Amino acid sequence: MNTSHLATFVWLRSRIRVNQLRRGGIANQVILLLLTVMAVMAAVGLFVGGFVGGLYGLPKADATGRLFSWDGVVATFLFMWMIGLLTDIQRSDPLTLDRFLHLPVSPSGVFVINYLSSLASLTLLLFVAGMTGLLLGQLFSVGPVMLLGFVLLAAFVFAGTAMTYQFQGWLAVLMSNPRRRRTIVVFVTLGVVLVAQTPNLINLLRPWKTTVPTPPTLVAPAAVIPTKPGETPPTNPQPGVSKREVNRETWEQAGGTAWLLNAILPPGWLPYGLASLPDGGILPTLLGTLGFTAIGGGCLWRAYRTTVKYHTGQFATGGEGQKAAKVLAPLPNGKPTMVEWQLPRVSEHAAAVAAGALRGMLRAPETKMLLIVPVILAVVLGGLLIAFASDIPQPVRPLIAVGLSAFVFLTGVQVAGNQFGYDRAGFRAFVLAPIPRRELLLGKNLALAPILLGIGVALALVVGAVLPMRVDHYPMVLAQLATMYLLYCLLMNFLSIVAPMAIAAGAMQPTGVKLGPVLWQFGFMMVYPPVVGLVLLPVGIEVLVEQLTQVHWLPIGVVLSFGLLAVAVLLYRRVLAAQGNWLAKREKDILLVVTSKVE
Repeated sequence: MNTSHLATFVWLRSRIRVNQLRRGGIANQVILLLLTVMAVMAAVGLFVGGFVGGLYGLPKADATGRLFSWDGVVATFLFMWMIGLLTDIQRSDPLTLDRFLHLPVSPSGVFVINYLSSLASLTLLLFVAGMTGLLLGQLFSVGPVMLLGFVLLAAFVFAGTAMTYQFQGWLAVLMSNPRRRRTIVVFVTLGVVLVAQTPNLINLLRPWKTTVPTPPTLVAPAAVIPTKPGETPPTNPQPGVSKREVNRETWEQAGGTAWLLNAILPPGWLPYGLASLPDGGILPTLLGTLGFTAIGGGCLWRAYRTTVKYHTGQFATGGEGQKAAKVLAPLPNGKPTMVEWQLPRVSEHAAAVAAGALRGMLRAPETKMLLIVPVILAVVLGGLLIAFASDIPQPVRPLIAVGLSAFVFLTGVQVAGNQFGYDRAGFRAFVLAPIPRRELLLGKNLALAPILLGIGVALALVVGAVLPMRVDHYPMVLAQLATMYLLYCLLMNFLSIVAPMAIAAGAMQPTGVKLGPVLWQFGFMMVYPPVVGLVLLPVGIEVLVEQLTQVHWLPIGVVLSFGLLAVAVLLYRRVLAAQGNWLAKREKDILLVVTSKVE
């Protein structure tokens, strides 16, 4: 890398930043100045607090206490760093490499400037200031050996920023396709949510908890104290195993596990080395420094190669041509595509609408966002159910299975309650199509079934596996889910017809929302709980009969649930025809709403 080129790139980057500030206006400059002052004050405060903690707090703790302290700092830093990565998921280099390919300059200089620009992060400023204060306080309290901690901290920051820069560059290549970009945003969001819920799940499961046996041999007999006539001797025995000893054993066990995990996982190398330094453990610090340096160097080298390949078009010549050839290849044996599926006992019109709508939803990011809620439920509530499975009575377990599915249905209102809004200009095809509007609504409801009803059934089966129920309760729960889904579809059809909302292309939220649709959705929130209560009514009747007759083997709930399902099927068929006629009258108004904001 030529030093003159590097100096030119530094000057160019500074001029770009100055011009950006000038174009923002005086108000923007004042606000940015205030935010900068607040960030600097927060960094100074963390530095001072860390210095006091390192000077007076950490020296009084043992090695395990220091390890847990640094683990907390590093875990908080990594969590905040992931949040920042989520908000700026696609890397936007200030100096794009393709603008310099025609000049006799070194691409490595542009790459270095872009990497150094990525270090301008509020999270990095705050936490590096706090960790530097902690190390400086320990330097005065422990001795010069803590100077190695600054080297380890610099290597840790280098490895973290280099890995992040490589990850952002890799995502930038993948997200060159807008549809793929929205999908990646969804799944990265899901990953961050799962990582954020991991400590909560660990706290619920408590793998470190131990039960200390207290047989009669561990309890010392009560000391017989001579008493005067008429006095009652004390009868409180002194336990053989004190609570302090139990806490000490738990602390040692947790400490041993923590030391092992920190030695294995790379983010734990920093706490491991800094916690070992006050006791003379120089080797872990040196090994951690070498490891972080190797990781950072390797990530930067791969990021540089990815950047050069992307801007020179090497990625486009490989996979894109193969994908195009794969798409244009004829289907073997005349196998029908998804939109040509013929569903059993369903008319051709409804099957075509269902297959086309399902194909569109599987490719849409808003549908993938629906998957986040079930995963969170499976992680958080699954841990709760496992932890308190023995305390949940039998009659409540079917209610939990159906209740979780009802909550999943509620999260799908954004898509199910605006079925035509996501069609956008494609809704014209339905308006011009010579098909009964009843078949159109039926196809839309069938398209939602594999997603919402499939997720609900999967959650119900998971609950049934974690919380075993009576044999007749399993078909009862499935019948209740089917009943709830039919009633839910009727409500969603009504909401889609009366309160359509426009969705801009590439967006997941309505644009230009008016008060009317909001009020209709609020009305749905008022009607939905009684509908769920009606579906769960057979469980309450079964419990009431069991309490009155003391007979616990009568399958009352399953019989009533299937009877209610039959009533729901008849109601669905009658109401669906009326909703189809209503849709035929309002389809022009719906078309005007869903297309006016997009064109």
